[in-house]
Order: sequence, then C-alpha cells, then structure tokens
Amino acid sequence: MITIQQIHKEHYPQGKNVHYKYTSDQYYEVKVEKIGNGWCFSMQEKRFSAPFVKELEEDIFQPHKDGSEVYIAFFEGKEAAIMVIQEMEWNHTLLIHDLYVESAFKRLGIGQSLIQFAKQRAITLGVRSIILETQTSNYPAIQFYIRNGFEPVGLNTISYANHDIQNREVRIEMGYVLKECDIE
Repeated sequence: MITIQQIHKEHYPQGKNVHYKYTSDQYYEVKVEKIGNGWCFSMQEKRFSAPFVKELEEDIFQPHKDGSEVYIAFFEGKEAAIMVIQEMEWNHTLLIHDLYVESAFKRLGIGQSLIQFAKQRAITLGVRSIILETQTSNYPAIQFYIRNGFEPVGLNTISYANHDIQNREVRIEMGYVLKECDIE
C-alpha cells in the first residue's frame, strides 16, 4: 500500500539528505543548427557506449526551494520516495523540483502515484500546468514522464556546464498542461 505524507523543514533541523542515482543506456542527442535567420533544435534517441551513471546527494530543504511542499511516499510503511513541488505564482504553474524513487521501490507504481498526487495538487491550486526538469542523459525518467502525459517544452544547452551537449547531459524541461476537464 502506498501512502503519501507531507513533511516540514522545522521537523528536520539538521536537514534531510536524499541520495539520487540513475543509470541509463540511452540518451537524447541534442543538435542546434543555424538555418537562415533562425535555428533548429533537435533531439534524437541514441545509445551510450557504456551505461551512464549519475549520483548526487543533497539536502531536500535547500534555500532556493523555500516555499515548496515536500512529500514522502511510503510503501508498506517504508520510506520509498520523495517529491518536492512548488506553486510558481508568477506564471501559474506547479514546479516539480524533485521526484525520486529509491531503487528498491521502482516499478511498484510509487512514482506514478506521486505524479497523480502532483496533478491533483495542481488542480487544487488552480494552476495551468506542471513543469519539471530532467536531463537528456536520464532516458528512463524521460520515458516515465512521457507515459504520465508530459512532453518536452524546452531545453538549456549550458545549464550545468558550458559543454552540456558534448557531455550528453542537456537540461530538458517537460510540461503537463492541465485540461479543462482536469480543472472542473
């Protein structure tokens, strides 16, 4: 059974560290071409020559996330996943800062439950869309978001370093537009 519970910063005076890790066999190759008076951006599915592994650890209550809501998903009473969301009043969107499912709990519907929870929260807040960020190197996450109704809405080729395209780690923003039937 999956349960989702909100947690608050004041209950974690030492912070709450989360260890993120993903492995990917595929990525999206990003190309930017100057064509006439414009540019053409493309993303093509490719295979890594060896699995790409990314790991990082961070405190979920970072200052740039102040004002966010933090939720933990429990599976059969065990902490299985975390999601950080924030209403962005200036553009009427819900930003998913973080969504991470521990590897031992993947493929049990926990991530999908958190996405459904975020969609319901977006409806309650009356926002127009949900936005999140991932990397072109995180093929499994991109596929997960697509299955849950998200589509690419933008990219940033120098978000993490000046050589993101060469590093095959381009920031991609994905969005889910709430439909009239979602809001009613």
